[in-house]
Amino acid sequence: MSDAGFDAPTYYRMALAPEDRERLPYYAQLVDALANSPTAVQLLGEARPEQRNPMLVLAALHYGALRGDRDLAPLYERLASRTPEEFASRVTAILEARPELVREQLWRATQTNEPGRSAVLAAVLNELHGRGVNDVHLIDVGTSMGLNLYPDYYRINNDEADDVILTMEDLNDNVATSPLPRIHERIGIDLNPLDPENPDDVLWLKACLWPEEPQRARRLDAILQEMVLWPRATRLKGSAVDLIDDALDLCSPDATPVIFHSWVAAYFSSDEQARWRERIMRHVRTRATWIYFEHPWGVKGLDPPPRTGEPPRAGATQIVVCEIGEDPAHWGWAHPHGRWVALSPPGVDSA
Repeated sequence: MSDAGFDAPTYYRMALAPEDRERLPYYAQLVDALANSPTAVQLLGEARPEQRNPMLVLAALHYGALRGDRDLAPLYERLASRTPEEFASRVTAILEARPELVREQLWRATQTNEPGRSAVLAAVLNELHGRGVNDVHLIDVGTSMGLNLYPDYYRINNDEADDVILTMEDLNDNVATSPLPRIHERIGIDLNPLDPENPDDVLWLKACLWPEEPQRARRLDAILQEMVLWPRATRLKGSAVDLIDDALDLCSPDATPVIFHSWVAAYFSSDEQARWRERIMRHVRTRATWIYFEHPWGVKGLDPPPRTGEPPRAGATQIVVCEIGEDPAHWGWAHPHGRWVALSPPGVDSA
């Protein structure tokens, strides 16, 4: 995100998709209150241009609560004991009195690492498997803690009574149920990869979740318990543009490298987006497949393909797939956190 056109109050008000504003009345009230707070507006402006996302401010406040801050912890721990308006007013007042609660965390990055996106990724990989892609290497750009390197280890739309389940509504009723391609190498790239064995990294990742959805925190705990039994992943620290060639060098030629990212390129500058597209397309021409879930207005430098019709719900993320030797193609829409998908790959009629 560059300085050009930066309007902090609007960023706050637009932080939640319309359907999320309806589901999350406490956070909806809070982002509106922050939009009207000169302190909150100033703090967002102090963040690095690529991190001027209201979610960073929300996460910093939640992080303080999770650490037991004397003022914030009681508000977040007993969320339902107050109205959304009272919660937002109290949190904003604390921020204005103690801006260091957020300022001291502005060095961090928004790293939600929502595993629900793996449900959408699995749907795309299922479709690719049906097109003959049987073996892949998965490269997750902006990997955070690496939770989306394991789409084959989650249970999706399953009635089993456990927490490692990703619930996804299939709007077009056409998501394939065939097995995923076999995943060989799992490689994550991030400027600051989080370590599942580092308590502070885990706490920050929980802070990036929304307190009105405690089931997501329970799911994260369950995933972290199971991850120790899953295949080890390789983590590369640094710029994706600089490291993607190194990541591909780790991939043997007997499987297709699949480069994936979701709500990552939106944090690149326009120039970085253009360079990223140029670098990726060089590999797509010969051996790699590129999958991304991004909002088209935030990634104009990627030159996203034309959309087929309007998204089924406001605030949707575009699904773009670029198969080996092909141009990027529109494959449908999804909720930013993978709560629903409307998959419409080229050549496949939706219901």
